[in-house]
Amino acid sequence: MRSLKRLKVAVIGDNFIKNDLVENVIEEKLKKYIDLELCHDFLNWPDESFVSGEEVQEYVGKEEQICKVAQDADIILTQLAPITSRVISSCKKLKLIACCRGGPVNVNVDFATKKRIPVLNTPGRNATACAEFTVGMILALLKNIIPAHCELKKGKWRGDFYRFDRCAEEIYNKKVGIIGFGEVGSKICRILLSFGARVLVYDPYIKREKIRKSGALVVDLETLLKESHIVSINARLTPTSHRLIGEKELNLMMPGSYLINSARGKLLDYEALYRALKEGKLAGAALDTFDPEPPSPDSPLLRLDNVILTPHIAGSSREAALRGIKMLVCGIEKYLQGEIPKNCVNPQVFEPK
Repeated sequence: MRSLKRLKVAVIGDNFIKNDLVENVIEEKLKKYIDLELCHDFLNWPDESFVSGEEVQEYVGKEEQICKVAQDADIILTQLAPITSRVISSCKKLKLIACCRGGPVNVNVDFATKKRIPVLNTPGRNATACAEFTVGMILALLKNIIPAHCELKKGKWRGDFYRFDRCAEEIYNKKVGIIGFGEVGSKICRILLSFGARVLVYDPYIKREKIRKSGALVVDLETLLKESHIVSINARLTPTSHRLIGEKELNLMMPGSYLINSARGKLLDYEALYRALKEGKLAGAALDTFDPEPPSPDSPLLRLDNVILTPHIAGSSREAALRGIKMLVCGIEKYLQGEIPKNCVNPQVFEPK
């Protein structure tokens, strides 16, 4: 047990990772170990879109705001607050940063590591939500669900959607290409296999044997694009994956195929996608992420009939929010017990100097 008699936690929540939910779990799990003091602040996300800067990305709020609330805190727990070098330096008692997301891009992890402050994350917290949403997008595209609904709401009975040249397609026996076989991609794979799809996977960072054991076929990116009826982008955004799918890659795709992006907007060249959809190269696309976000009201993608658009909500579920909170509090508990938390992105800070 770490020698702490009192623990002050700065909870900086939002409209998804709500302060009251966080505080309830903290009090339930940690009160038995230590005298707790909780302070909190609130970020108006997702009503307010996140922004990115040079030091940290995808954050909401101001450094001054975070410094003020967390100035004498032992732990900062947040999803989206900008935890910059300035914030870390100003919080003199800071011992732990708990970030409720898979990729803590709003935290300057390098600076935290330099200061020997562990950073916790929550990998896979919303993987089920993202996987289910992505499969829902595929179904909506193939089954004419959106246009049929919209037309009927207008009072139009579109029985012609039953015509052979306009009717739905099945997932069964189709080749579906998954780009990225992490927590989300692997769950999508399992769901699609249960539909009877044939799944192709491209992920150079995952062992081929792991992919094969799932029942999927390991292929290179070119093969996946050429042979898949449906392509789902589920890769993590890194400097090397920026614009992973551009005009060249879109031209490799099978005529009449579909593209899904529920990962990150910067993985895809949207101007090239628009041309492929407008010219009829692709039958349709479903997009939950954009570059930039939100997309401009003048974006030509918004005027296409063969595109389903949603405002970056694939990862949202009540279960995901609670799961992420519990993962972080479990990590804090391990830390207080003198152990190295499982979901620590910089475990080297626990090594002896």
